[in-house]
Amino acid sequence: MKPVCFDYHQVGDSREISGLLLQSGHHTKIMAGGQSLGPMLNLRLVQPTLVVDISRLSELKSFDSDTQHLNMGACITHANLEDGCIPGTTGEALAIIARGIAYRAVRNRGTLGGSLAHADPSADWITTLMAMHASLRIRNGDATRWAALSEAMTAAFDIGLQDGEWIESVRLPLLSADSRWGYSKICRKTGEFANAMAAVRIDHEHR
Repeated sequence: MKPVCFDYHQVGDSREISGLLLQSGHHTKIMAGGQSLGPMLNLRLVQPTLVVDISRLSELKSFDSDTQHLNMGACITHANLEDGCIPGTTGEALAIIARGIAYRAVRNRGTLGGSLAHADPSADWITTLMAMHASLRIRNGDATRWAALSEAMTAAFDIGLQDGEWIESVRLPLLSADSRWGYSKICRKTGEFANAMAAVRIDHEHR
């Protein structure tokens, strides 16, 4: 099976995104890495009239940090994290998590924000970033809001985005040097989605 016919638009400015989403409502899909959307299009599980490609927006591929938090753009890829783009203890934890996602070819394209927006409960970032107390910066035009990941996801494949909203970045409290964390998942074979997963974070400096 192949996708239904749809229009394709590659945005050059993030200010375009909300307007395009509102233009076609639920018939518009954002594409970042396309690793979840592509198969869903081919199987016609989604049948959009417009696909909005945000993968070339440089501001969504950057990160910054202060003394307490790390902010990561939504289009940072799993491979970026695996390869150590984030320094320090937090970066080491993210690299280990990223390394366990699917295969390298998928990690080269798949994005942090795309995975969270898709909100598959068997995906690695949903479980692990909840344990790390992640928050989502959600944009709608010029307006933004923060939502704790643990509260934003209300059901499988539902991250609580309203009309015109999209995930711009992800914020994490930095892990201290003496923090302890871990995660484990059960898969039938390497590279598949998990049948079960658990994550824990212990950090007395950031309760």
